[in-house]
Amino acid sequence: MLRRALDTFRVVVLSGPRQSGKTTLAHRIAADGAFLALDGRPLSLDGKPISLGGALLSLDDPTLAALARDDPAGFVSDRPRPTVIDEVQRGGDDLVRAIKLAVDADPVPGRFLLTGSAGFLHVPVLLESLAGRAVFFELAPFSQVEMEGGGDGLLARLLDEPRDALGGLLRSPPSALSRSQYAQRVCRGGYPEVIGLADADRQLWFRAYVHTAVTRDIVELTGARRSSELPRLLHAVAARTAGELVVQDLHRDVGFGSIGTTADYLSYLEMTHLVARLEGWAPGAATRAKRRSKIHLTDTGLAAAVLGVDAESLSDPAAAHRGPLHETFVFNELRRQASALAPELRFCHYRDSRGREVDLLIERPDGRVIAVETKAGATARPTDARWLAWLRDLIGDRFDVGIVLYTGQHPHRLSDRIGALPLSYLWKA
Repeated sequence: MLRRALDTFRVVVLSGPRQSGKTTLAHRIAADGAFLALDGRPLSLDGKPISLGGALLSLDDPTLAALARDDPAGFVSDRPRPTVIDEVQRGGDDLVRAIKLAVDADPVPGRFLLTGSAGFLHVPVLLESLAGRAVFFELAPFSQVEMEGGGDGLLARLLDEPRDALGGLLRSPPSALSRSQYAQRVCRGGYPEVIGLADADRQLWFRAYVHTAVTRDIVELTGARRSSELPRLLHAVAARTAGELVVQDLHRDVGFGSIGTTADYLSYLEMTHLVARLEGWAPGAATRAKRRSKIHLTDTGLAAAVLGVDAESLSDPAAAHRGPLHETFVFNELRRQASALAPELRFCHYRDSRGREVDLLIERPDGRVIAVETKAGATARPTDARWLAWLRDLIGDRFDVGIVLYTGQHPHRLSDRIGALPLSYLWKA
């Protein structure tokens, strides 16, 4: 997808959280050229040039970042194509304007691949300067499908022929995964660096990660004065993952100066891709839907580490965070699958004033809906699908399929167009 975009657009922007693999992907995209040192000469390893497609310039390097800020026009001129600028937000607004002038003067496709750990939708100067010149992508941590290395996952099957796909899935063999194995995947998350780490080492990695992503990146981007207290806000959000977002409750827990400060600092966590909102959905004006968003951490490994939860404690059916973390796990996995398959899909949830709620709705541009409920338990009954059935009857043919994902082993039908599937079918569909 990125290669195709570079063949078409002058600038491609890739954002995502720190350590999600943006730089590694940029290395691969920029294949078969030269990695440049500060003086413009190719770097070498054991006497051989390091082979990349263009210049790979990381503004995590303080020297490079200073050059980009001091002489932005000179920094981007006469670079090979594509020029990859990693953590571009560290170069400031003038660097973005210099890139705009460079691609206007030479409008060939693939001039720049820009990566950053800040959400570019939150950086107005970049959006305004590159409007009509750039396309934007987000790279999340690994999905389970990517880690397993096979197939497209559940979402691909459901998007193709949803009702036929459900019938085929219901005839599939049982899952071999146990409750503790699911808990291990939830607590591991998808950051590439932690996949092979033991539990104790993963905790150390995430502690350092939070320090860098929260107290360094956010301060540099926003000038936030309460950087030392941002981890406390992240913890408060993690404790509410998969729950409705009530900023007043967050504010009461963290005790920032004003509710406006709490809201601003929450937006900073979103800006650095640590937190995502899941908007409310309504099928029509006749329903009394609450439009309040849900809030999710964007990686369950991070959420578990912040909360001090490990796989052993999460395997306990009575664990306090068991249900929310499994629901966040499903949300993140399906969203990551969608980013590669169909970025135009709309993700939302449903809740109304009568207590009817659906964990996750995936809406196509034509209004058709895939509805998903998540259960951390090993049993799925028709009563677990009652709001899916209600939604099916409400919207009729717009309802493609309803899925209850649970930690049991056997797929089975719950109702018309609604089935219960083992959680592992997310990536082994």
